[in-house]
Amino acid sequence: MVNLKISPEKAILLLNEKIDEIETMRKNQTCPAYYDLVGWCSKTWSMIDGIYGADDPHPEEIRVIGGPACSCNSPGGTQLLLEVYQDRLQDYINEIQGSMKIPE
Repeated sequence: MVNLKISPEKAILLLNEKIDEIETMRKNQTCPAYYDLVGWCSKTWSMIDGIYGADDPHPEEIRVIGGPACSCNSPGGTQLLLEVYQDRLQDYINEIQGSMKIPE
């Protein structure tokens, strides 16, 4: 069972919003800027803290992905990180949806 501070439906909505933001960054920029990604990470990590309980590993897990080391990263580095974040957020959604299913 997933330990959530908020309703599963609200958690899924918030996670989907973050995935949508990733798609927007990809569409608006060939390679999202360093500070765009840093800002997105900060807000996303805070949001994850608000979804999962203090004893849940998800907040630490999402932070371990991290962000680019500096603004002079090689081109494509932010794209790769966005893909990793998107996959992880989708995993969280799938996990929440799976916990909502009534056992047969």
